Amino acid sequence: MLERIIKIENIKQWQHKGGLSQSFDMLNLIYGRNGSGKSTLCKLFESINQSDKSSIEALQSIESQGKQALQLRVDSQNITLDSLQSSFTFQVFNQAFIDNNLYISNSKDRKQLSNYYEFSLGNVSVEKEKEIDQLKAQNETLTSQITPITTRLSTKFPSKTPAKIRAIKSTPNADDELETLKAQLQDLKSVEHFRKRKCLSLLKLEKPELKTDCFIINIEQLSKDAEEKVNSHIAKNLKEQDSFWIETGTNLVTESNDCPFCAQPLSSSPIFHLYQEFINESYLSASSKFELASDDFEMSVSDICIKLEALENRVESNKNVMREWADRIDEISLDFDFSKLGRVSINLELECSKIIQNKKKDLLSQVDLTKFNELFNQIFNDIDFTAYNNAVNNYNQSIKDFVDGLGTETSQSIQSKIDVITESKLRFTPEVVTDLADFKTFNESKNTNTKRIKELRDEITEEQKDNISKHKDSINEILKSFHSMIRLKELDKDNKGKGGSTRLKYVITFINNELSILDENEHQHIFEHVLSLGDRSALALAFFLSRFAKINDDKSIIILDDPMSSLDSYRKDATIVQIAKLIENNYQTFVFSHDPFFLSDIYKHSILSKDSQCFEIEASYKDLDPLAPDSSKYISSKMVARDNYDSYVLHSYHKEYNKLYDFVSEGSETDKVEVARSIRPILEAYLRFLYPKQFIKGMWLGEMITKIREETDESSLFYDKHGKFSTISKINEFSKDYHHADGFDTKIQDLDFQTVQSYAKNTLQFITGM
Repeated sequence: MLERIIKIENIKQWQHKGGLSQSFDMLNLIYGRNGSGKSTLCKLFESINQSDKSSIEALQSIESQGKQALQLRVDSQNITLDSLQSSFTFQVFNQAFIDNNLYISNSKDRKQLSNYYEFSLGNVSVEKEKEIDQLKAQNETLTSQITPITTRLSTKFPSKTPAKIRAIKSTPNADDELETLKAQLQDLKSVEHFRKRKCLSLLKLEKPELKTDCFIINIEQLSKDAEEKVNSHIAKNLKEQDSFWIETGTNLVTESNDCPFCAQPLSSSPIFHLYQEFINESYLSASSKFELASDDFEMSVSDICIKLEALENRVESNKNVMREWADRIDEISLDFDFSKLGRVSINLELECSKIIQNKKKDLLSQVDLTKFNELFNQIFNDIDFTAYNNAVNNYNQSIKDFVDGLGTETSQSIQSKIDVITESKLRFTPEVVTDLADFKTFNESKNTNTKRIKELRDEITEEQKDNISKHKDSINEILKSFHSMIRLKELDKDNKGKGGSTRLKYVITFINNELSILDENEHQHIFEHVLSLGDRSALALAFFLSRFAKINDDKSIIILDDPMSSLDSYRKDATIVQIAKLIENNYQTFVFSHDPFFLSDIYKHSILSKDSQCFEIEASYKDLDPLAPDSSKYISSKMVARDNYDSYVLHSYHKEYNKLYDFVSEGSETDKVEVARSIRPILEAYLRFLYPKQFIKGMWLGEMITKIREETDESSLFYDKHGKFSTISKINEFSKDYHHADGFDTKIQDLDFQTVQSYAKNTLQFITGM
């Protein structure tokens, strides 16, 4: 057991020197305010478990760079920074236990479930688990031997597994075969040259559809109203129509501003304004559209000439192709005369340009397309590529016949055969043969180990079924004692943890809802939305305590860091009962808390008081510059022994007093056991308040009564002046039966309500001075 803290220096806030005046007992209650160093001490215990000196060195005090010092006395042996080995294991319950064993938000690999398996069932099937660890270590070694072999093989044989490499067959006369294939490959290179040569191209010219509607523009199309009024005006005033006046008429206006044709004043002439509107809008718009349409028309005509020129070039290209094939195929006479077509296409372009220019000069003139159409049709009616293309097809067939006659083998197929033989030669080199043999040996050993691991896990599963079942029942019993609505429906294990590690999985029921820890969405939903902080704390504490529901046969020391929170005070008494079970099972237990009332209740518990010691982490707050408004401060902590926590919980006396008073005035059968247990502590507290210097720590009610009984000096404080001794003696005789655990349950069953109420009233009268 942990006997004493001798020294903790320069480890976070701890500056404990010179040991403790009191050794640790089976149950050690340690009070400390937040920030005083409770969590740091828990980290120290965990580091000792791992013999992890570096994690302790990481806790170096910021305010002091002095040398760290650690000395604990465990089982008559010293634990120091240089010797962290301990025969006992510190089992720590704190927030880190919950995070590392039960729940981590958004966790994917559920490493904490594997941790909890190690924590809860690691001592079951220990020898088999050790064998599994040994086999895993062997497999890791085998893997490290296999990896370089597979790397070398994959480099030499890309995309092939060792099994496929082993299956490669030997090639007889491999060298001779390679020479033959290489010679064929060289010959085939000339064949590839012929296959890459071009064939002749056919001649083809599609007749386009030319849009000539852009040349049909007249006044009627521009403005019917304008045409009617202009024609009417001209008919009345001019015998012969001439479009020239429309384009230049505004320049013929006389100095008197009269119409040049009818001599009417233009200021009063509606036709003149109509004419202006026509010129300014409709005519100009039509002119702009013709510009665009005529450009497209001219480009279409030009494209015909370009295509004819391209066909002429193709004829020359075909002649070049025939000259290239002249070493293998006889040339033929292959030509086409484009001279006439060339002259016609030039005339077509000139005619196109001419009709466009004429239309641009007089937009309303009628264009004669007869000659243009004749030239256009002449090109496409006279052209005939049939004879030429027939000759091209015949020549191309000669090329195909020649190439097909060269053989079906390709350089790629021959190279593939070369690669297969080369690979076969490489497969049977000494280096590869050795690697394949080693790979087979190592891999078979690894597979054998893996098979054995599976067998061992199956055996462990059978062995652990009962343990897991008992573990589940124990957790539910604790949850029930906590008055929790949570129950564990399923508790099982599998080997699907990270790296194939064993883990525990569980399903809980909460208000008739089943929630699985393995479902990612439910997992997060359970812990973040469904369960309160108190529920989570109760579940975590139940998971922890169930591990220690049997006799301490693995030398564990229990550390409970703030097992009670302000949210779960309803289960305080149940937690105290669980702590009492730890002591019964021979677990030395340390309870850290920032709640002195909780620790005081544990200390005053009738079963636990005889095995309990009280301590406090005494924190002094150092101010480096008291006169500075924003000076640096730090905490310096050490552990001191305390007789009790009465200085923090004086009001608990009043609570016990009221409990007695209420029971005497209107008590119920269900309260009798609790009241019977509380009679003795309140008597002791009353006498301690009366004689704080006389009835010191270690003196219990029986000793106090003895001191009063034996006092004969009437001037003494202890002399029974008022004849109350007989009353307190009777109360002591009644209450002592319920102070100790031996035979406790049998006597409780026989408790009589009226008897308890009578003694409670006597106690109440005694401590009230009646």
